[in-house]
Amino acid sequence: MANPSRARGTRFEVACADYLRSAGFPECFRMATAGEHDCGDLGGLPQVAVECRDRARLDLAGNVADANRRAIEKEVPYGFTIMKKRGAPIADSYVACDLETFAAILAALNA
Repeated sequence: MANPSRARGTRFEVACADYLRSAGFPECFRMATAGEHDCGDLGGLPQVAVECRDRARLDLAGNVADANRRAIEKEVPYGFTIMKKRGAPIADSYVACDLETFAAILAALNA
């Protein structure tokens, strides 16, 4: 892969999928890049669109907005972003969503 940033991003996406599979989500996989109809970086997770980010600077607002766009494209209710924590194991990565998504998850859990 000629682009080092893309290679780093791909490695992080694969690591996130591997982690989620080991955490009890055996259908999770890294999705291929889809361009205009991008439904997120991870597949096999019903009702969820996930964007993975391995960047030197965290862009919380941009990453959450991107995850929400992917959720709309995938036609699912929840969008999340997983952001790599520098110098830490994959399990310490940050997961973020907006408050509306969080409230919807809490309501679903309490239904």
